[in-house]
Amino acid sequence: MRTLALLLIAAACLQAQLIQVETQVPMDTAGKVLEVTPELRSQLALYPEVENFLSAKLFRSVDSTFILEVAFSKNGALIRSRTLKNAAAVQALRQELSQRLLSAAQPQALDQSGRTGLIVGQTLMGLSFYGWAVPSMLNIEQDRQIVAAYMLVGAAGFTLPYYLTRNRPVSTSQSMLTFYGATRGILYGFLIKNIFAPPADSPPDKLGPSVLASITGSVAAFHLVGKYKLDIGNAELTGVMGDFGTGLGTATAHLANLWKYDSRKSAAHATMLAMTAGGLGMGMWLSQRESYTRGDAYVLRMNGLLGAQCLTPLAAAISGKKEKSYTAGAVLGAVLGIGVGNHLLAKQNFTFSEGVLISCGHIAGGLLAGGLTYLLDTQDRYDEVTYLSTTALGSLAGHVLLYSAFSQKRNQQAANWDRLRISLAPLNLIAAKRQPQPQSPSLVPPFFTVHWKI
Repeated sequence: MRTLALLLIAAACLQAQLIQVETQVPMDTAGKVLEVTPELRSQLALYPEVENFLSAKLFRSVDSTFILEVAFSKNGALIRSRTLKNAAAVQALRQELSQRLLSAAQPQALDQSGRTGLIVGQTLMGLSFYGWAVPSMLNIEQDRQIVAAYMLVGAAGFTLPYYLTRNRPVSTSQSMLTFYGATRGILYGFLIKNIFAPPADSPPDKLGPSVLASITGSVAAFHLVGKYKLDIGNAELTGVMGDFGTGLGTATAHLANLWKYDSRKSAAHATMLAMTAGGLGMGMWLSQRESYTRGDAYVLRMNGLLGAQCLTPLAAAISGKKEKSYTAGAVLGAVLGIGVGNHLLAKQNFTFSEGVLISCGHIAGGLLAGGLTYLLDTQDRYDEVTYLSTTALGSLAGHVLLYSAFSQKRNQQAANWDRLRISLAPLNLIAAKRQPQPQSPSLVPPFFTVHWKI
């Protein structure tokens, strides 16, 4: 009987030892966060290694030890990972969480690097297009009212974008593509009007679609750049491809005889608009796959133009100068130029200034060759194929010369840095400090060595 009583007492004591009381405690130094939820974890980037995270809590036992409990799901089952923490580890955890909370609470600086460019661009649009288009669209006829309307609309071109962008981020990409949408929207509105209402000739009918399309294009471009996070190079690429789409649409309509008859001009404008949309879509697609700098986009534009310049006289000479051979050669050359240029630019990262200089060299080379040809043609014996050929050769020379110069310069700089080798020897520094000061000069081992490969 006594033995049974002793066993019962021992079992009760053992059970009492197995029962452990834990108290949930805050996880931050301010004592406000008792649990890390999935939302807070995403906001603060906590526990990135835990998949299917559910919660994190901190407990303190009666013996002042801490337990960090992280709950997550795996294969549909709830799993709790419990880790013992000492006071120092808990203090570090709380400080880190509090620091992240403080950083998240601080307002992030707005990126308004493109705000000035956007405001200037819209101001120019107000002064150059909206200022006179809106009064004409509203059928304002009196001179005083026309001047007043021009001034008011021009002022709105500055005031509205200035007010609307006060407290929102505006990147340089948004600034550039917004101006692109505003300017190209004028053409798109003109095309839409000629597709659906070609006979309409009144000022509201002619200018209204262009004004609305210009405003819509600028707003749409601003939001698309923000949505897809396009950098300045890929935004420029999108614009370049859109312009090529417009040009190819114009050429396609010519090859299909859509410009020849008035009854087909609506189809011609529809072709231009459709291929412009295709070009913009191709630009957006490329921008998600390729990494373009703004200089690369400038060079790609000139590559397409160079291809058109080179194949236009060749196609005309082969076909006997038939009218459509010029257009066919330009289309084929532009497509080949863009394709080859995109392949070559994969290894380049031209800066904005380099892209501008290559473009200027391309234009200057063509003008130089065309000017010299004109001077030599004193008897007016050269036909258009000759002029197109010499101009293309001049543009090719100027383009290749500057392209190669900037490309070789970059490769040479990279090669020069590859020759440099620096080796560190910190143990020699420690050994030198331990040695007594010599009475006479002696050889001290080097702390580092520099090798230049020739």
